[in-house]
Amino acid sequence: MKTLKYAIKKEWYNFILLLLPFLVIPFVWDKLPAQIPTHWDLQGNINGYSSKTFGLLFIPALNAGLYFLFLYLPKIDPKRRFKIDQKPLPILRTLLVLFFLGIQFWTILNAMGHAIGSQKWFYLGLSVFFMVMGNYLRTIKPNYFIGIRVPWALEDEENWRKTHRMGSYLWVAGGLLLIILFPFLALKAYSTAFSTVVAIMVIIPAGYSFYIYKTTT
Repeated sequence: MKTLKYAIKKEWYNFILLLLPFLVIPFVWDKLPAQIPTHWDLQGNINGYSSKTFGLLFIPALNAGLYFLFLYLPKIDPKRRFKIDQKPLPILRTLLVLFFLGIQFWTILNAMGHAIGSQKWFYLGLSVFFMVMGNYLRTIKPNYFIGIRVPWALEDEENWRKTHRMGSYLWVAGGLLLIILFPFLALKAYSTAFSTVVAIMVIIPAGYSFYIYKTTT
């Protein structure tokens, strides 16, 4: 109950954002076909459809579920190493809400016949997410849910600190690079660049954590 009271008082704006897609449904329901596009290939062509009901309700329901999951993470952390209002949890919760809200309205607009761009916008949203989260990686305390959770970092607080400090620079640089490349690359090339940068952002910090482990044991 205390957790919910905190969220209502401190993060009331997230509740408004979570409710917004449900409030929009009555206004767009009759304007949408029975089947709406919900998946696109690497060239931006539609290759998957869902029922109108599923297409309008799944993402908002998933958004709400993830929000409450991240809201209650401190409660289910076995070692209680971080609090509900500890950075970057509030930022992460809001970023996730905004990200899925953007996907929902992007889907609705495309289903209504408004061509507003390709999947590049999806990758761009993730790139902004990586850059913003990169600023806060170094502030994350060891935990089992958020961060670069390789075993060598989880078992050693100094390893965790160094790994996340390096990962912080890498995530900011990677996200910024992808944002800069956005207007210059076609979808397929941008998708390849995105996958490559994300792989680097995952592999290098994990390898660095293992290197620290090997050189200090």
